[in-house]
Amino acid sequence: MASFDHKFSRVWQITSGILLIVAIILLISLIVVASSSGAETRKKGQVVGECGDLNVNGNSIDLSEPANPGPFHDLTEKEMKKLRTYLENDPAIKANTMQEVYELNITASYIHLVDLWIPSKSEVLKFLDSKGPQPERQAHVMMFRGDKSPPVVEEWICGPLPDVTKCQMLNFPNRRNPVEFASRPLNSIELILLYTIFPSLVDEKISIVLSESYNATFTNGDPCLIMNPVPTASGLTGQLHERRIWLWALYDVPFQLLHPTDFAFQVNFTSPDSSDWNIIRVWYNGQLFDSLEELSQGYTNGSIQKSKMKKPVYSEDLFSTLHRRGDYSPPKPQRPPTVVEPDGKRYSIKDKKVDYLDWTFNFRHSPFTGPQLYDIRFKGERIVYELSVSEIAAIYSGGKPWTQAADYVDSGAISGLGNKALVPGGDCPHSATLINSTVWSQHEDQPGRYDASFCVFEINNGYPLRRHLAYSRHNGYYGGMLDSVLTLRTILTVGNYDYSIDFIFHQNGVLETRLMSTGFIMGNVFREMESLYGFRLEESLTGNVHHHIFHLKVDLDVAGTSNRYETINVEPMDTQLCWDKSRAYAQTKVSTDLKQTEQAALYKFDFDHPKYHIVHNDAERNDWGERRAYRIHLSGMSKNLMPENLFNEKAISWARHQIAVTKRKEEEFRSSSNYGMLDTLQPVVDFSTFYADNESIVDEDLVFWLTLGLHHIPHTEDLPVTPTPGNHLTAMILPNNYFRECPSMGSRDAIYVGYKDKSDPAKGVKLERNGNSRDQCVLPQPSLEEDIEDNPDRVLESRRLRPSL
Repeated sequence: MASFDHKFSRVWQITSGILLIVAIILLISLIVVASSSGAETRKKGQVVGECGDLNVNGNSIDLSEPANPGPFHDLTEKEMKKLRTYLENDPAIKANTMQEVYELNITASYIHLVDLWIPSKSEVLKFLDSKGPQPERQAHVMMFRGDKSPPVVEEWICGPLPDVTKCQMLNFPNRRNPVEFASRPLNSIELILLYTIFPSLVDEKISIVLSESYNATFTNGDPCLIMNPVPTASGLTGQLHERRIWLWALYDVPFQLLHPTDFAFQVNFTSPDSSDWNIIRVWYNGQLFDSLEELSQGYTNGSIQKSKMKKPVYSEDLFSTLHRRGDYSPPKPQRPPTVVEPDGKRYSIKDKKVDYLDWTFNFRHSPFTGPQLYDIRFKGERIVYELSVSEIAAIYSGGKPWTQAADYVDSGAISGLGNKALVPGGDCPHSATLINSTVWSQHEDQPGRYDASFCVFEINNGYPLRRHLAYSRHNGYYGGMLDSVLTLRTILTVGNYDYSIDFIFHQNGVLETRLMSTGFIMGNVFREMESLYGFRLEESLTGNVHHHIFHLKVDLDVAGTSNRYETINVEPMDTQLCWDKSRAYAQTKVSTDLKQTEQAALYKFDFDHPKYHIVHNDAERNDWGERRAYRIHLSGMSKNLMPENLFNEKAISWARHQIAVTKRKEEEFRSSSNYGMLDTLQPVVDFSTFYADNESIVDEDLVFWLTLGLHHIPHTEDLPVTPTPGNHLTAMILPNNYFRECPSMGSRDAIYVGYKDKSDPAKGVKLERNGNSRDQCVLPQPSLEEDIEDNPDRVLESRRLRPSL
């Protein structure tokens, strides 16, 4: 029996071996067939797995909150929780819980905004450059003190974080604090009250007017009417302590501003007691009334001209929706080009600090203003200490009273909290790193989270950074490289508009800030009177001219903090100086103009006098004795047409000049304020005071304030939303005699083609790729479908608890 088992085992081993050999042969055959069919592919490059699996430079992404955040890092969840506990228990502040706020409404002690308070620059530089101690972290808190008599807005600085021990009032000589309660930024608490009180009140008094004119009311109809708020600033009312707002009726279909009515009413909502709020003006079909009763009476007795509008019917083909429609293009599905990172990411992120090739920088997002970058270095040298968006404004024109009042200073609408959800494949490449933000929630006692408020990606721009092709019998060559850049992007949605903000890092030491506007226009009912302000876009829709303006703060540190600003002027040359006295030659020359004072540095674009704007440290020279400098280049400059010091202009006095240069002061940390939407009679921050003292700016720590803007006259191609082409604004900071040669000469991205043998060009050419592989890899699959299935709040906040507006 044992012998039989042994023989059977032996036979099985032999059979298994034969089967194994056959399997190996079959596998080899399959590989040979596959290799044969893809022989040409194999010649060009070997498939090495999924793109990005390997990273020879060890780049990594760490998006976790640090236990010990640095001086620029956003407030952490731990810090926010402990800060709220302190504010609720501080006897001087007595912040209410959110449950108490919803009960008390305007009369609450309400925490409106909380942000990191950046330490003084001198303290930070000691920490960064001289191994000094890290400055203590503090928070900037804006409180609505509806519990006080009279109510006010207070700003506090609280620290140290995370274990707060004290809060002190923000105290700067150029900025009043507390601030009048009527100047407070718009907030969801009072908007909820407005939207609760007035729709039913209006329907009660003029439902017949609304039903017959618009076939809908605020409480009845499909679709119903809704209200759109347009604040009226104190520069128009002449009353600093009064708070007014226009509420404009729109049809509740996507997108509401493209389906306006010609009915609106203005509310005085100054009192902290919402029962005192009242309607003071009514607009209907081109006519102004003092009350709803007056409108109702005139409508009933036939003494006024009546309106009759066609109610929109919702469908996916409605012109204002974003559903795909029209003929398919292309006729059959073909995916668009995509970004590939064959060898993995060439950047690292940790604690919101980015390392990319020769660049390093810190980034954060302020709920008061928007994105901010700090300590931007190239090849180890700090170029910019701070680059931030200081303010965005949209100034409208029109024949109706609310369009005349629509001067939006967007930080008054909490524009800094508008960066909620970037969508891969729509807003950013699929390969981008999505970065979340922990924010102070205005609706809950716990911190909130925006799942994709930033994206970081490297992209090939598709055009050369530099190149040259030389044809020569014995010295021909080609050298060049495509412009691959790192982009940090955020997009602020402020009401109907979306502002895409890019910070772009080029390999030649150029830092670019690109601003793009998109989103829905604010339409108006078509009437002849509106033809002065725009064009008819639909049967009952006019698009009014408006002006988008952006203000950037750039704290340049070129070779240190002792800087000068001068212009290199391009001028016509006196023809008598030409070498040939018998002829006149058209020539230009350059001259420099060192700006001595802040007012001398104020710059308005002048096409007839072109110039370079140069920033340098006079003690730093290159090998040829020229100043090592950076220059500022702006594209997309437009003139602010508002008359100076009249109406609402004082709140955007920063828009008077394309460039202003000031000596850096801690108290001049921002050119605007979150009160700018309503405090225009007496702005809390009037930027013109920054240079009124006309200080010397020679060999000082300088801040450059840059204004970019565009006038938008809507046209039919802006429907349904405005496309970004033609709406690009850029501010570039470029090296100017700063490096010995173009810094990109060290890039492995460059390619060079030359003869194998210059003495015998017929032997052919050689290609240098600087060690970069030609291996192929398989693209990773986009995961947006799975991501939003697992977390719908990732894009549309479908589960996150928040009050309905």
